[in-house]
Amino acid sequence: MKKIHLELNENQYKKLVESVFLGTWMVNSTKMELDEDFEEVRELVLSKYKEAELEDKINYQEAFGIHDLQMDYEKELFTKYVDEYEEFSFWDMLIEKLSEKRLKEEYGELTSPLSEEMVERRLQLEEEIGEKLEEQGITNLDFNK
Repeated sequence: MKKIHLELNENQYKKLVESVFLGTWMVNSTKMELDEDFEEVRELVLSKYKEAELEDKINYQEAFGIHDLQMDYEKELFTKYVDEYEEFSFWDMLIEKLSEKRLKEEYGELTSPLSEEMVERRLQLEEEIGEKLEEQGITNLDFNK
């Protein structure tokens, strides 16, 4: 198999570490067993931490034979990226699912792709639901007329 070599400065390597950590977390967070292909890439990237002088952010866990992020660094990444992403996607998915439910109530089973009329109605519903959520919040949400 052909090998690919990258030259990165310290900042680029740090961003690669963050990207690999976040990507691997996303892929594996919903699985009972880790995706070994992602884990292999994660291990390869993290194993170069000394070259980038990231001993304060990454360590080698000899008992398990793997490299891992320090707990504080991991927490920092979750706070900086994951929490914001989850908050945004929660509202986005809620609006999407509620509008889909309403669309099914109005049109019956949905076809794929949606007709132009259905797409327009879905966008209208998403806007209405989004505004309602923004005004009332989730605890006061009521779509019954």
